[in-house]
Amino acid sequence: MDLLSSIQPYSLGLLSEGHAPQVAIPGALLGALFHVTIAQITEIEYFTYELLATAPFVIIGLAAIYSLIGFSPFEILTRLAILISSFNVSLFSSMIIYRLFFHRLRKFPGPLDLKISRFFSAFRVSKHVQYHKELAKLHGEYGDFIRTGPREICIVRKSAVATIYGPNSKCGKSTWYTQSDFDSKKGSVVATRDPEDHRRRRRAWDRGISTKALNAYVPRIKALVNTFISQIAQQKGPVDVTAWSNYLTFDIMGEVGFGEDFGCVAGGKTHAAIKAIHDHMHFLGIGSHIPWLLNVLGNIPGATKGYVPFWDHCHSLLEAKRTNLNLDKDPQDIMSWLLKAVIEKDISASPTPESLVEDCRALIVAGSDTNAATLAQALFFLARSPSVLKKLQAKIDASMPSPADWTYEKVKSIKYVDNIIDETLRLKPAVLSGVYRVTPREGIQIDEQFIPGDTNVFVPTQMIQTDPRFWKQATDFIPERFGERSAEMNTDLGLYIPFALGPYSCVGKHLAMTSLRIAICCIAQHFDISFAPGETGEEFDKGAKDTFTTTLLPLMLQFSPRK
Repeated sequence: MDLLSSIQPYSLGLLSEGHAPQVAIPGALLGALFHVTIAQITEIEYFTYELLATAPFVIIGLAAIYSLIGFSPFEILTRLAILISSFNVSLFSSMIIYRLFFHRLRKFPGPLDLKISRFFSAFRVSKHVQYHKELAKLHGEYGDFIRTGPREICIVRKSAVATIYGPNSKCGKSTWYTQSDFDSKKGSVVATRDPEDHRRRRRAWDRGISTKALNAYVPRIKALVNTFISQIAQQKGPVDVTAWSNYLTFDIMGEVGFGEDFGCVAGGKTHAAIKAIHDHMHFLGIGSHIPWLLNVLGNIPGATKGYVPFWDHCHSLLEAKRTNLNLDKDPQDIMSWLLKAVIEKDISASPTPESLVEDCRALIVAGSDTNAATLAQALFFLARSPSVLKKLQAKIDASMPSPADWTYEKVKSIKYVDNIIDETLRLKPAVLSGVYRVTPREGIQIDEQFIPGDTNVFVPTQMIQTDPRFWKQATDFIPERFGERSAEMNTDLGLYIPFALGPYSCVGKHLAMTSLRIAICCIAQHFDISFAPGETGEEFDKGAKDTFTTTLLPLMLQFSPRK
């Protein structure tokens, strides 16, 4: 009672003297003014961290001014509370009203909550992390063009693919790519939004994944696959191909990316660095809906400590490679090519030390996770489709009657291997929901619909690749649609975008295809593949999580040596 008695006179006095409106009105005006003059006309994501970091100092400054004027501590706290509350209420009210009734995208259909904030998008996927399925439901309800964010449109139209992603597209990368750093010169080549910077930096990567370089990688990839085959043969009982696919692709990326075998296949366990990433994929699947928040969290000490093992591993790999690099010889791995460009100050070099580290991280994650998901899902389809497996094995046997006859040239000549990979990536692309672009200032036209400028747009990859309007037997696994039956099934390669298209297409596509060809061909040559007792594959098939790259559930398969 004593505390309440002491507070009451101050609070009543503040309100009775009309001070509350005097404080609230300027706060409300500032909130609305901030939205109209700053938040509306710029990519506010660029300044979120700075704004949040500055706010406490502004509050402290105001408190100091109030103190100098002569207000008591309680009056200062009360005035600040009113000012901050009125500012935020006004700011968010202005944002909501604008986004619903005055925004350039106001006429596009979509759920009310998604029009207001991407936080609601994160909330929608927080339980199952299956945004690709959420998008399918939304398109079924609202049509081909839906507003999935305050300034974001998701499109499922044939013509949208070339317009948004094609080589002549005027669309650039959206602010989604600023998750690690808003300064593109500190991000990886994947994250840079500057077209010229991306074009220059990609040259160093292209040298590391050139035809000559790939030919040098083949024997090393084959050696790792041989170890994988031996390990699978020694397993007693069913094998979790989700885990073992990760072991193999991580080792491959260690070998061709850094010239180092990470030992996952030989040891039969996940490396601590990659485990650190996989343990947090659920969070990434939610947090990526609010990319600026990930950036902010990355700048808070301790907020990302779970990733430290991965970051430390990247740093140690980079420093070891830098120490042992021999510039007198052609590099023998991708990171050596990137380091060579930096040391020689080539125009294609990573522009800052931070960007080189980010390139290192991107090389490991993008190079291993995507391939692991594709390999596991290809094995799933082969187990579920015995006729496809038998056909593949017959073609392998005809070209290479025994493992001793194996050559990569013969593998490449078996087009059915590519057909299986292509069909797997059509049904189960590694990036399920697609990649984000931003429209040019003048906007773009997609069929009858005009999309205003500065709008984030994307085509959901899995949806467009399994849309029955464009694909016959759209959800069936039919590798022949990319081969002997392509004309019959009217296969439109313009709608096949698992590696994206245009200048921002996947730099590692040819390396991925090389690794997958070798792995699938060797596995099918050595084993018959079937579901383990009690395994139907249904949970694996339906339970994939959309964490930008796909996160899979365990899948138990039986590998029986061929007779």
